[in-house]
Amino acid sequence: MTSDKKRDYPAHLIEDFAFADGTPVRIRPIRADDLASHARFVGGLSFETGYARLLSPRKPQPDELRRMTDIDYDAELALVATVVQDGVEQEIGVARFVKSETSDAEVGSAEFGIVIADAWQRRGLAEKLMRSLIAAAAGAGVRVLSDITLYDNRAMLGLARKLGFRLRRDPGNPNLTRLTLWL
Repeated sequence: MTSDKKRDYPAHLIEDFAFADGTPVRIRPIRADDLASHARFVGGLSFETGYARLLSPRKPQPDELRRMTDIDYDAELALVATVVQDGVEQEIGVARFVKSETSDAEVGSAEFGIVIADAWQRRGLAEKLMRSLIAAAAGAGVRVLSDITLYDNRAMLGLARKLGFRLRRDPGNPNLTRLTLWL
């Protein structure tokens, strides 16, 4: 991690909360030293969860995982949700936005993604993590968040509707739904 990234670590985005059963959870920006933890998290996703996130059966390669953890906070943000189990911090979810860089991209737009570990799904974590990501994106000058998901990803479609995203079937691929939220 470069000294610039360390200096710019957005510590103000760290927040703690608890699940209904009292399990404490921390949401915080990802760091370069999260590489091993993030690799374990991604490697532990079920085929179905991984496929729903990446829209393919492939697994991220080591260089991709490094890029996912050693980030430029001015261009993107990844918030990880962690719990402490047996004295060790474990990643249980991640939500990320990456600002668009292409010349034809809308100014202030960003793509987002979210994935929750299988054992921690259906507990409200995705909504909490997305609300934190949306607030952070707005604070970073993002005006519109967008992504695509499989047309039958009911959990993501339901979450997107709940958070106010506009849903539209992709005209070029009927298996995909486009999600858009104006901030």
